[in-house]
Amino acid sequence: MAATSGSLNPMLAWSKVDVLTAYQRITAELQIRGRMAPTINDSEPLFHLRNVSAEPLLPGAVPLNGVPEGLFNKAMIGGIRTIEPEPPPPDQVIEMVRRYVMFQAATFMVTGAAEFPKASDPTMHNEILLKPRFFPMVDVTVTIFGVAGKSWTQPSILVNRDHMLALYLG
Repeated sequence: MAATSGSLNPMLAWSKVDVLTAYQRITAELQIRGRMAPTINDSEPLFHLRNVSAEPLLPGAVPLNGVPEGLFNKAMIGGIRTIEPEPPPPDQVIEMVRRYVMFQAATFMVTGAAEFPKASDPTMHNEILLKPRFFPMVDVTVTIFGVAGKSWTQPSILVNRDHMLALYLG
């Protein structure tokens, strides 16, 4: 008897996300298993989307509105966040410190903060950030290069280290 994916993994759910690519900002529902960070950092190269809309960030990019379903390549994501904040994980360290972070990619920049366990050695902060493919930043401003007026603020984002040209910690 064949099992459905829902019976194999009861933690499968849909979460509304905001996705930044080099040429568009996508709003959709993303199929996740448990929490966003482990899902986006797993080894699967693609993820499933539904109810997809896209705002062009560059001339020539195509707007989308209410596309029922799609697949997206994780390698092409510059940043992603859940629209509704996730609760902290049960094993999260309580005492955290924030450091200013500027993440520069070829077509966009994200400025904000990164959070580290208070007990961590500041000389290891770069390595802590860059260990996962997608790492978290909070209280951020996203700026698109070369397009006047294309910047916005948001409470959090997971940025793709593979798009990094530079990372500055203050």
